[in-house]
Amino acid sequence: MLPKLFLGPQPRIFYGWVIVGLSMINLAVAFGVWYSFSVFFLAIIGDFGWSRAEASSIFSLFIICQSLSSPLTGRLLDRFGPRLVMPLGGALLATALFLVSFAQSLWFFQLVYGGLAGVTVSLMGFTTNSAMLSRWFERYRGAAAGVAMAGIGLGMIVLVPLAEHWIAAWGWRTAYVGLAGVVAGVIIPLNLLLAKPGPWVLDQTSDGGERPPKPGRKKPAREMRILDPAWCEQQWTLRAAVRTPRFWILMASYCFCSLCFQGTLMHTASAMVDAGLTLELSAIFMGLMGVFSSTGKVFFGILSDRLGRELTFLAAVVVCTLGLVAAMLMPFHQVGMALAMAVLFGLGYGGITPLYPATAADLFMGGSFGLVFSLIFLGSGVGGSVGPLLSGLLRDLTGTYFYAFCMALASIWVACLLLVKSGPGKVRRVRRVKSSTAGSA
Repeated sequence: MLPKLFLGPQPRIFYGWVIVGLSMINLAVAFGVWYSFSVFFLAIIGDFGWSRAEASSIFSLFIICQSLSSPLTGRLLDRFGPRLVMPLGGALLATALFLVSFAQSLWFFQLVYGGLAGVTVSLMGFTTNSAMLSRWFERYRGAAAGVAMAGIGLGMIVLVPLAEHWIAAWGWRTAYVGLAGVVAGVIIPLNLLLAKPGPWVLDQTSDGGERPPKPGRKKPAREMRILDPAWCEQQWTLRAAVRTPRFWILMASYCFCSLCFQGTLMHTASAMVDAGLTLELSAIFMGLMGVFSSTGKVFFGILSDRLGRELTFLAAVVVCTLGLVAAMLMPFHQVGMALAMAVLFGLGYGGITPLYPATAADLFMGGSFGLVFSLIFLGSGVGGSVGPLLSGLLRDLTGTYFYAFCMALASIWVACLLLVKSGPGKVRRVRRVKSSTAGSA
């Protein structure tokens, strides 16, 4: 039973913020496992003697499998709710990581980590938590998504350096067993206890409803304004959404964005080692990138509720561009440029991440949003699976990551142009209302 302060149409504490905290933890664990592969990468290459392209194929398969399974994940979330779906994902992902510790060949690694872990992480990862959050918030959708998705950076801060420490101390096989224990011990009990599908189960509305105004209390400074009533009145089923150009434009934007991010993040530690840094220092910089990624998610998420998704996306892309330029200069100024990349790319990458679910919700919010967003997320899977493989192949062919970073730079600007074209700010937008005081004449 929940305390009374969480219950009713006007709770003292809106339970949606508990969901934000839960999503933050879910994403920290899911993406801690996700991005820890960057430090497992060199250990696995050293153990098996695979090329970077061969080892990258494991991660590419992981990305595409979690993306291709997202429509099923979205359907399961819509039908059974997060209290079943999230713990199931935690149990299966822990099993996959445990099995990976027995890998002796590339095909087994691809099957268990690329396939099984890729599918199961989608049950407790980005699409499920994004869909759950969007049902709890409207006026504060960008802020809530930004705070929750700061968990992605938290996972990079904590689990990536921790995995590197475990690899150095006990080897990569034991490190994967340790990660399996973290997943099972955190995801399963917390979601069984706290996950709720939406505010209606507690007799609440999105954002916690409005409290009755008291004399002298100012009304909320911002409210959600509908700019295209005909669009918003549409019942957004999957069939209706896929018939609109906006659906496919947003999917394509997600594809190019993910190509940039996954192709870069997967090879960041390797690129830093190529530039002359130690693996230990590279893991520290990856953790630092996570710190600034979390900062970017919160800052740009809140900013998007004020400036709109399009302008905020553009600002984050500019910051991301500066980080990629710093990455290109790492061979010439190792520590300084690695630090600049960690800070700037972390901020930009972090700032962009919460804007996609917020944009998708602005355009297609409805009873089937989990399924609709999971289909849009397929674009991320396509780009995210191609990016690491192409980056690894370019490194094998040229002996440098310079061209991989050039590819990432071009991709993120294409993503920006496409998101602006999708036009979420033309449908609905949070706008400032005239200041007034309740109870005044």
